[in-house]
Amino acid sequence: MSKTAVIFPGLGYYADRPLLYYASKLAVNAGYEIVKIDYPGCSRDLLKASKEELKEYSLACVKEAIAFLKEKGVSPGDDLLFISKSIGTGIAAACAAAYAGRVRHIYFTPLEQTFDHVYPGSGIAFNGTKDTWADWEKVSSLCKEKDIPLMTFEGANHSIETGNVTDDIGNLQKIMSVVEEYI
Repeated sequence: MSKTAVIFPGLGYYADRPLLYYASKLAVNAGYEIVKIDYPGCSRDLLKASKEELKEYSLACVKEAIAFLKEKGVSPGDDLLFISKSIGTGIAAACAAAYAGRVRHIYFTPLEQTFDHVYPGSGIAFNGTKDTWADWEKVSSLCKEKDIPLMTFEGANHSIETGNVTDDIGNLQKIMSVVEEYI
């Protein structure tokens, strides 16, 4: 059985940004091969897209991601870990259906619509109370409903940053400790 960690970035939060970068490093240290998903046609303009446009874009990304993973030889028998951020959380959760839900997830700042596809008990999540892309109270409620442990950071935005560098580094360290234990 192969160990594969798949990285699903957000629209403006790429695999080289801290949450995804360090989570990837921890996965490699645990023996996972990293596969990074790219979203064709992605542009900064989508950051201003309507919810309907984002939904259509997400559905197209799910189809392309599943085809890409099959092309890479990722199979349901693998030890699969999906590490995702923002819109990538919904894409990752939807892609898990192609693997009969046999995927463990790390959801960084999941969006509310992510939970339309989340398998109960399938992962862990992180978000901030000042996230402008998702209502953290609603996300918290959805995590409870789906049995997804949630670590929330007071005053943190959609990148789980507060604007105070010392606090942000401390929060990143806390997050990665939980991620490492989960992996």
